[in-house]
Parts: sequence; structure tokens; C-alpha cells
Amino acid sequence: MGTPAPATGGADRIAALERQTQADPKNVNAWTDLGNAYFDSQQHDKAINAYRKSLELNPNNANVWTDLGVIYRRSGKPEEAIKAFDRAIAADPKHEVSRMNKGIVLLHDLNDFDGAIEAWEGLLEINPIAMAPNGMSIDQMVTQLKKQQAGQPSQSQ
Repeated sequence: MGTPAPATGGADRIAALERQTQADPKNVNAWTDLGNAYFDSQQHDKAINAYRKSLELNPNNANVWTDLGVIYRRSGKPEEAIKAFDRAIAADPKHEVSRMNKGIVLLHDLNDFDGAIEAWEGLLEINPIAMAPNGMSIDQMVTQLKKQQAGQPSQSQ
């Protein structure tokens, strides 16, 4: 799954970004950076709040919607993650990372094989050679899932 770039300076960076968002609450980049810093420091609720603020200011940022989805998943809220990934896809229908992550959450958190297949087939329409983080092609993953659903043994690499 995609994650924001590591924050530099940890607590110092967070404090500086908090000051920046207080001084300029309409600074969308500061809110996004603050969300990323909280994300990287495992402060899930604070990351969610910062990403939401960023999205209030710029609701069409597919990358922030995707980061919000990832942090929702890490917070044990897979349904909220799916909503965020859907918003990312609505903002940018060719956003590959959101489609990849949506499939992961549907499959691994919600046990929705059909939904995962649908998400990844949508990804393949955009990028027929898309690869999963584990190095397996998305096409191969979809084929394995369909075989599993049909009761056929899947081949592992």
C-alpha cells in the first residue's frame, strides 16, 4: 500500500506544521504535510483530522483521499477506507494506487472477493501491466482469485 514520504524531524516537524496550520488555516499543503507527519508517527486520529481539513480545502486531491483511506484501514475502519478510496477514484478515475488499495481492503479486511476482483480489473483497464507491492502482476492476482472462487487450486509463485 502507498504511504506518504517519511517526515523529517519527527516531533519538531509536527510542531512546526501545527504552528503553520494555526497561523494559516487555509494552507492546504500544510494540512497535508501535517497529516503525513502524523501518519508517519502512527498518530492515526490526528492524521485523519489533518487529512480531512486538507480535503475540506481541496476535495479533489486523490492522493490525500488515498492516504486517508490507508490510515482508516490502519485504524481498523475498512468501510471508511473504501469510501475514501472511492472518493480518490472519483477525483481521478486513473488513480492506480487508490484502486490497488481498495482491492487490498476488500479482499483482506472485508473478505469481498468479487469487490477486490472488480477493483483490480478497473486498475487493469488503466494499466494492463500493473504490479502489486509483492511483485505479483495484478492480472495474475485476479486470475488466482477467480480460480479460488471456482474451487480450483491456485498456483503460488
